[in-house]
Amino acid sequence: MKLITLNVALFESNNLKLAKFLKDQRADILCLQEVTKEIDTTVLHEYVTKRPVDTATTELIYAFFGPNSIMDRFDMKGFHGHDAFHFDLGGLAEMGNYTKSKFKITKGQNIFLQNHFTYTTDRSKWPDEDYRTVLVTDLEIGKKQLRVLNYHGIWTRNKLGNEKSLKACEKINKLALEAEGEAIICGDFNLFPGTPSMKVFRKNFTSLVDKFEIKTTRPFSNELNKLDRNVVDYIWVSKGIKVNNFEVLDNDVSDHLPLV
Repeated sequence: MKLITLNVALFESNNLKLAKFLKDQRADILCLQEVTKEIDTTVLHEYVTKRPVDTATTELIYAFFGPNSIMDRFDMKGFHGHDAFHFDLGGLAEMGNYTKSKFKITKGQNIFLQNHFTYTTDRSKWPDEDYRTVLVTDLEIGKKQLRVLNYHGIWTRNKLGNEKSLKACEKINKLALEAEGEAIICGDFNLFPGTPSMKVFRKNFTSLVDKFEIKTTRPFSNELNKLDRNVVDYIWVSKGIKVNNFEVLDNDVSDHLPLV
């Protein structure tokens, strides 16, 4: 079984690279964050990711998309290394997490860990007012059950987390432990290793980025790569899962690196 998790980069027009990467990789389970699905016909196609993802992964016949908000633009000072960051989708689109699988999805849940599903054209109160979910899918693999939790974490500038991120991770941990079989927790957590929020998983799950001593999950161009370790993306596995191989691919497909 091959699983890939990747934040596909809301703010980049990278659909061609993304589609080629996914087609070449041929994953069995795919967990994506920052996926967009157009509502208005005016949305710029280069920023709509769900359609090219589906075209590139037709063999993954089971799918569950969990939107967390509807948006059309984003403006913020001092974001992504820009004094005045501006992004315009050209129309309204849903944004959220997306899980695809060649294995049957027997149950799917889109669980809010910060606020609730929201239509908004005003992002001026971000990140204090944000919308985050964990996508929980139960898969049937032969006679076994596997729960996959696909998460895009609460944003903090220093990646050290806060009370909200701690409560979110505690909830994710509880959902994973409630699985009938084994569980995999993955995604862009927006948190550095060793933070109180990430320590929540240590008792019952193994962090592959720690086990394999990964130094970064961001491309070279990321503004935080001057740090000794710039890891914000994770795969955690329960004790009964045998990991044959794990790697973080040095690939420019997104502003995050794929975890495989």
